[in-house]
Amino acid sequence: MKKIILSIMCFTFVTLASNAAGVGYINYDTVSKNYSLAKKYTNDLNNKVKAIKNYTAQKDKEVSNAKTAAQKASIRKTALAEIEKKQKDYLATRQRYEADLTNKINAAAEKVRVQKKLDVIINKESVAAGGVDITSALLQILK
Repeated sequence: MKKIILSIMCFTFVTLASNAAGVGYINYDTVSKNYSLAKKYTNDLNNKVKAIKNYTAQKDKEVSNAKTAAQKASIRKTALAEIEKKQKDYLATRQRYEADLTNKINAAAEKVRVQKKLDVIINKESVAAGGVDITSALLQILK
């Protein structure tokens, strides 16, 4: 009985090995630097951060120019509420952008995986040795 099970297992491994097409990998740093939508989203997020910093600097000046403690407190209270609103907007936008990019990259990766008859595609950082770099093929589909 053990010989039969071992024979079946060996046959299964040999069959799987002969059908294996390989592993592809994506260099996400290259994608983020060369994918126009990723660059646009990065610029949008950077602009939101700059706007928050500018708003904070403006309100700091207003606080320092205020005449009374009540005026300073009022400016701070209003500014903190607005900064919190801007931060929430930034986080929501970032999450939306990340989800959109992930969906687009995954769809393109699946197309490349099918075209190149690969078994799986992983992040380049997970590769110790071997594999097929599909980054440029993925970028071609994303364009």
